Amino acid sequence: FGWFQYNPHSIKPDANVAAAEALGLHGLNISSDSSTGGLPTFKWDSGDNKNTQMTDFGDGLDPSRCNCPLIENEHQYQFVNNWTKITGNHAMKFGVDLRFAHNLRFPSDANRTGELSFSHKQTALFDPASLGYTGGLDLASFLLGDVSHFERFASVSQTAAESQKRFFIYAQDQFRMSSKLTVTYGIRWEDYLPESVNAKGNGGFANVDQGVIRVGGFGPYGLNGNIRNYVGAFGPRVGIAYQLRPKTVVRIGYGRSFDIGVFGSNFGHAVTQNLPVLVHEAISAHDINSANINDNVPVYQMDSATGPLPAPFPAVRADGTIPLRGPQNTVDPRIRPTTQRIAAIDMWNATVERQLTSTMTVEVAYVGNKGTHGFAGDGPTYNANQRSMVGYGNPNIAPDSRRPFFNRFTYPDCSVSQGVCGLANLPLTDQLTCCSSDMGNYFGMDASSNYNALQLKVEKRISQGLQFVSHYTFSRARYYDNNYFAIDPTIAYGPMNVNRNHAWITNILYELPFGKGKKYMSGANTLMDYVVGGWRLTSITDWSGGLPWTPSYSLCDKDQDVGVCRPNRASGSFPLGLKRDAGGFLTWFTPIPTMAVGGSGGGFSRPAAGTLGNIGLDSFRGPHLFTSNFSLAKNFRITERYKAEFRMDANNIFNHPVMGFNYTQGNTCIDCAGDAGRITNIENNTSMRLLTFGLRFSF
Repeated sequence: FGWFQYNPHSIKPDANVAAAEALGLHGLNISSDSSTGGLPTFKWDSGDNKNTQMTDFGDGLDPSRCNCPLIENEHQYQFVNNWTKITGNHAMKFGVDLRFAHNLRFPSDANRTGELSFSHKQTALFDPASLGYTGGLDLASFLLGDVSHFERFASVSQTAAESQKRFFIYAQDQFRMSSKLTVTYGIRWEDYLPESVNAKGNGGFANVDQGVIRVGGFGPYGLNGNIRNYVGAFGPRVGIAYQLRPKTVVRIGYGRSFDIGVFGSNFGHAVTQNLPVLVHEAISAHDINSANINDNVPVYQMDSATGPLPAPFPAVRADGTIPLRGPQNTVDPRIRPTTQRIAAIDMWNATVERQLTSTMTVEVAYVGNKGTHGFAGDGPTYNANQRSMVGYGNPNIAPDSRRPFFNRFTYPDCSVSQGVCGLANLPLTDQLTCCSSDMGNYFGMDASSNYNALQLKVEKRISQGLQFVSHYTFSRARYYDNNYFAIDPTIAYGPMNVNRNHAWITNILYELPFGKGKKYMSGANTLMDYVVGGWRLTSITDWSGGLPWTPSYSLCDKDQDVGVCRPNRASGSFPLGLKRDAGGFLTWFTPIPTMAVGGSGGGFSRPAAGTLGNIGLDSFRGPHLFTSNFSLAKNFRITERYKAEFRMDANNIFNHPVMGFNYTQGNTCIDCAGDAGRITNIENNTSMRLLTFGLRFSF
């Protein structure tokens, strides 16, 4: 039996004080909602007056790094039993694992008292010709009380929670068929039942099959939103070990494993943070583009007697749903499929191991895997309603009509003009439709990945004080990025951005052969042994290939509006490598002149408007990685009971910088001026030489 609990709580320092009300800011500290106590957040933008930038202040996640109030309670009960039976050449195992998970999270990612933003636009001059602004000061807008943007979290419940039952069962047999051959085989079945909320109305199950949010416990929907269970999570496994020669062993294996994903994928942090439970109210001021009016209408003024508009909570319709978008619903819902998708990975390998000496072995292996029902990109969600390039540039096609779910759903009982649902006989022109904006919180779990590698390994077990292991991997990893994945997955497919296609890592441990019990000076007296004995050297050296990056070009925003900014391949060369430019800056490449319409250069050409370049995702690589860490340690035996150890650790002992130019670092624009192609920093998570010294006593 097992049990764990994770139970963080945080509150504002002024949570019990109506601080906003005391300042004359009404409608923020709501007496019936204890989570709205304390100060709001005050935010600024400096516009054209960069020297007057003010610091955000007040309560909240942004200025004070406090996601408060936060109420969280995650716990799980687990019942496990395993049985083993050995008979003859068989070692059989059978096991059952039952888990009961519970999660409650009441977050304040946006300050529940409110976040008030002040823009320079309120006090700027508006140019109707350019639709731009001149001058203006955010502080002046604040002094006038003009709020340009307002947002906050609001909830109808502080106790809405999810629970999930999980059931696992497996059987395995290890069959020693002969003195040379052993076969292990088995199967595992996993069942993650759809999560349920703890009360009627305590969760919204958003989906794009119907274009609605199913409200748990309303209409035909149970507390699990009628999400269909996936019962096909069978994971077979087989392993074969065969002694080909007295010193040669061949191993082959295959297995499939499943994983529930991260919070939100199939459990937690989704349905209880959707309508009708939680609203992320966000209201922006509307620009007035009239020639005789040059200011910006504020959301509301701070001296308002009522404050901002109350957070909208749409009523649940008679069929137990809320429209995915629409009247009084500007929340970006967390959307999932209506049938659970459980991440799976198939893994296989084949290894030949050869003993060279009594202490040294060498291995050659092929390793591969394929991920299914995984993330697109680095996170669990992507935009399911991104614009397509089809129709770009056509004046008769509105940009939002190029979205896959544009006007896909119609809600005949929901009035656009009246902002409510539940009405009858509405004209078609007044019926709510969906969806003409992004759906950026789609937990699709529908991407795949693959990895294939050749691995070489030489290992020496410790003898005569020396031990080492050196392994080299040549790998190829592919995955799908999240950008444009919903429209054309082939555009989003390419090398995995964290994969280094070459990796050679060597670990060495060497105990110096001096002092008592060693090869040299074994008869040294105590004082001499303190000086020369007990020394140990260790090192870890890593030489690996560079990380991937994707080239872009300067005028791509003139050719597309979907965020895929890649040129075409063309004849010519584009040299890559570390060198100094005329200004003395270290660069990875030298940019070519800006490509005009139809232009080309350096092995690239500019795509025609309305088309995407054919350069693949992450098709180029940055500088390689080389780092060597070294440690020198000495053990002292003071008495039988008391011991001491001195050590010196040198991280990156050769002080070799790992140049940062990859998918997150460096300007990858191939025809831009400025810092394009330059190395401006070392790679993230690396450092220059760092020495540390330590002395430890043990007793």
